[in-house]
Amino acid sequence: MIELHSHSTASDGDLDPADLVAYARAAGITTLALTDHDTVDGLDAAVAAGQQNGVEVLPGIELTVGVPHGSMHLLAYLPSTTPAGLQERLAELRRMREERIRDIVGRLDELGAPVSWESVAGRTGGTLGRPHVAAALIDAGHVASRKEAFDVWLADGRPAHVPQRGLDPREAVGLVRECGGCPVLAHPASLALPVRHLSSFVQQLGAWGLAGIEVHRPEHRPEQRDAYARIAKRLHLIPCGGSDFHRPGGPFAIGDTGVPGLPPGSVGRIRDELR
Repeated sequence: MIELHSHSTASDGDLDPADLVAYARAAGITTLALTDHDTVDGLDAAVAAGQQNGVEVLPGIELTVGVPHGSMHLLAYLPSTTPAGLQERLAELRRMREERIRDIVGRLDELGAPVSWESVAGRTGGTLGRPHVAAALIDAGHVASRKEAFDVWLADGRPAHVPQRGLDPREAVGLVRECGGCPVLAHPASLALPVRHLSSFVQQLGAWGLAGIEVHRPEHRPEQRDAYARIAKRLHLIPCGGSDFHRPGGPFAIGDTGVPGLPPGSVGRIRDELR
């Protein structure tokens, strides 16, 4: 089994990098990409744990990208745990993430569902995300679950939502290429574009150096998966995918890439890009 999209406590996952690798091994995962949000801080620990557990750990990151439509994240599979040239921009991305979360906390206060900044920021030593706000909302008694926190307050279009800020799409793809990485468009549905417009946008990303697109995700409906697969085939992109794993007991099990699952040749193509 292969998992190409996962998160640890270095960003908004529940397991620290070493525990995530051990959990993946117990679930039968043989190749695991750790792709925390805007940080590579967990990669060294994950790679070391992989060597101990017999799991191939593929270094990665999930970069926040600013777009006028929906939201965009760019997965980057990396040749090493310390990608040259990328590190300098990560501090800026983490600063923008913190500003966004502060804005969300302020908006919740205005809306009558206050949480303290300390109750959010104290939940991680890594990059902040909306799941940390969701956990604070639960502890404050405003909601009963993470799902309710997003459905009522935090999801796109809900009252406390604040748009993401991030890298320019061309800059993001270029940064990944410059450090020898393999850039892949994550969860394309989050761009909220009709298929025809999405295809044109992905074609432009491809001209800038995009190597792949997430086709195989457990939440993709058959028509979505087929549309993204057609885009990948037409533009000669790697059909990638993963569960976007954050926590045991989450909405999807680690290694779940939907039906049909991730093609076995996709990892080989990623490795070719890294070489």
